[in-house]
Amino acid sequence: MAKPKRSKKKPTRAGANKKAASSRKFASKPKPKQPAKKARAASIPKKKTAKKSVTERNTSPSTVKRAAPVPQPEPTLVPVPLPGGVRPRRPDELNERSAHLDKIKQLFESAPISRYLGMSLGYCENGVARVRLPFRKDFEEGHGVIHGGLIGLLGDTAGNFAVGSVSPGSTVKTVEYKLSLLTGVQGDLLAIGEVVRKGRTLATCRLEIVEGNDRVVAIGLATYALQAV
Repeated sequence: MAKPKRSKKKPTRAGANKKAASSRKFASKPKPKQPAKKARAASIPKKKTAKKSVTERNTSPSTVKRAAPVPQPEPTLVPVPLPGGVRPRRPDELNERSAHLDKIKQLFESAPISRYLGMSLGYCENGVARVRLPFRKDFEEGHGVIHGGLIGLLGDTAGNFAVGSVSPGSTVKTVEYKLSLLTGVQGDLLAIGEVVRKGRTLATCRLEIVEGNDRVVAIGLATYALQAV
């Protein structure tokens, strides 16, 4: 039995117009261009890196040993000139100063109180004086320690001669002093006097009493009057 032939449908006008529009749409889009980086990179020749030799590798900054520092010569001392207004020292000034200090030491040693108590004058220069007093049993009070009045006398003596070391041509007399006793003491004493301020007629001095060489037992201040000889 023969199969019936299928009739081919003719395309309608609307379908033809839709097909033509879609073909125009795809035809109007330009094709994307391929990136030019690959072509440009392919055209540039690769640089050849030369291999470092054995000597170059051994002399690289990381492997080179630092040389020992060269000792620098010691700087030479150049004398600095005195600025304007500073009085240069006279040649005979040093002799006058040493003569004044010798006179102070003789005054200390000739004082009856120094000989009676056994005090000795150590350093006495540049506004500082140190006076030593060896311990004696006669210095004790009823409680077995050195009398406070004796400690005050020792400090006053150190301050007096500290001021005298920077006051040539003047006599030094005590105006007042205040001494704070920090603790009882029974031993050798060292009194230190140091000039804090010196004027034309008055001088202030700091006092410190030490037992042995390191234990401070009294501190104070003293004022002294300067009178021209």
